[in-house]
Amino acid sequence: MTPTPATTELHATTIGNGAETVVWCHGVFGQGKNFTRVAKDLVATDRDRWRCVLLDLPNHGRSGWTSEISYPQMAASVARSIREHSPDRPVHLLGHSMGGKVAMRTALDSPELLASLVVVDMAPVVSPLNLRFDPLTRAMEALDLSSLRTRTQAEAQMSVGVPDPVIRQFLLQNLRHDVHAPAGHQWHWQMNLDLLASQMDQVAQWPDTRGRHWDGPVLWISGKDSHYVHPEHQAAMAALFPRVQRVRVKNAGHWVHADQPEVFVQVLHRFLENV
Repeated sequence: MTPTPATTELHATTIGNGAETVVWCHGVFGQGKNFTRVAKDLVATDRDRWRCVLLDLPNHGRSGWTSEISYPQMAASVARSIREHSPDRPVHLLGHSMGGKVAMRTALDSPELLASLVVVDMAPVVSPLNLRFDPLTRAMEALDLSSLRTRTQAEAQMSVGVPDPVIRQFLLQNLRHDVHAPAGHQWHWQMNLDLLASQMDQVAQWPDTRGRHWDGPVLWISGKDSHYVHPEHQAAMAALFPRVQRVRVKNAGHWVHADQPEVFVQVLHRFLENV
């Protein structure tokens, strides 16, 4: 028997109090709160039906840190949270990017916990996350926290390595300031930056799942302008999830829910209400 990976407790934010639970898993460098707008919009479609639980995945946000990164471990932590937040009823599990891989692995490892699965702009394959995110980790590591005085100063320093202001602000949401700490130690990264930087290649991986599948309903959303999901990934997705439905959202890149929030919620709600 394969040993169960050690779990870490995950911080969660709950929006709504409906009868059915939608659990949300973010991407690398993100936090559960990144989904706040679309989660509120989903709850507003039927307040008696929907409750959204926005998780901070291991080594992110206010969740616990681990000594290594692996999808079985992250999936085990998500499964633990699902049991805590919805002990008597299967949930709808949604994951974006890295969180999409976590969600897929959770469905394969703990199928009894899920009523449906939603995967956003990610495929069950080795992906170029390390190539895309390594420059971002280097920019964050280069920030001199000991001499930092203001958040504006941090943004200016990072503008060289991260010229896109949207991505820069996304990363800087992880920067925290403790006014009570001694001088030179007041600024810190809330996420486990050292681990993420050293094991980004593990984030890019997809663990061996040959011979396994989950037969529940699956919605596969991707941005039409994204480079993360390709036609050749369809076979890998269908092999693991035979009931997959794919939707490509126009005028959206990798962050589909941020680029087209109204369309994203419409597509998500249409799928969930028919599960």
